[in-house]
Amino acid sequence: MARQWVGKAAGRLAALILMIGLLAGCSREMLYAHLDEQQANDVVAALLNSGIDAEKKPAERGDGWQVLIDRRDMPAAVAALRDAGLPHQGTDNIAQIFKKDGLVSSPLEDKQRFIYAREQELAHTLRQFDGVVDASVYLSMPDRDPLSDKPPNGSASVVIITRPNASIDSRAADIKAAVMNGTEGLTDPTRVTVQFFQRAPYDTNPNAVRSAQAGMLRGDIASWLLAGLAGLAVLLAAVLVWRNRSTLFGGGSGSGRGGPPMRMRDDR
Repeated sequence: MARQWVGKAAGRLAALILMIGLLAGCSREMLYAHLDEQQANDVVAALLNSGIDAEKKPAERGDGWQVLIDRRDMPAAVAALRDAGLPHQGTDNIAQIFKKDGLVSSPLEDKQRFIYAREQELAHTLRQFDGVVDASVYLSMPDRDPLSDKPPNGSASVVIITRPNASIDSRAADIKAAVMNGTEGLTDPTRVTVQFFQRAPYDTNPNAVRSAQAGMLRGDIASWLLAGLAGLAVLLAAVLVWRNRSTLFGGGSGSGRGGPPMRMRDDR
């Protein structure tokens, strides 16, 4: 009976130690989820360059990737990623916008697919420019007039979002050239307009930061208390095993604490 009781008590202590250890070690929180691998790599690289420890791991059920950081770095991580324009938001596929229900597409669907694909490719190219956080391109490509020999007079509108304090207005000519070279029939620079917008730096509220830091401190104290309880549970388990070592390991016939030592019988 004693051995069974000790075994049950040790099992319960082991379960308690495991639970407390898991609770004490949960200091990382999920910053983003449902990212593709390229988005996760960009986010982790930007955070590491900002001095913030971060890691990625596959999401549960294979639903993309997650980015994990220390919860104390949450305000700084949000600010760094906002200034960097990360993660880049994915765009809907043109097939999702114009679903091909029949075997033959209409001329309007084919044209819209072509324009949409060209806009996405041009925007992706402009995002590679230094200092650009995000870019959008909108093309206007009228149909050719069958009664006129003149080519259709298309146009383009470009919106550029830049990082704080990034001065790339001087590259407007390069941006226009990239759009015109990637758009058939667009040869007049005056038909391409480029607008620059600078993203304001992320301004954190000092009171909110102090409140968050106080909450994190309380969380750290709770984690240390849990760790201390785990250590105390380990110590109690060790004492319990030591006091009942004779019962657990079958050595209680001569020196155990269950009763006095047996005397040897003399038959002489």
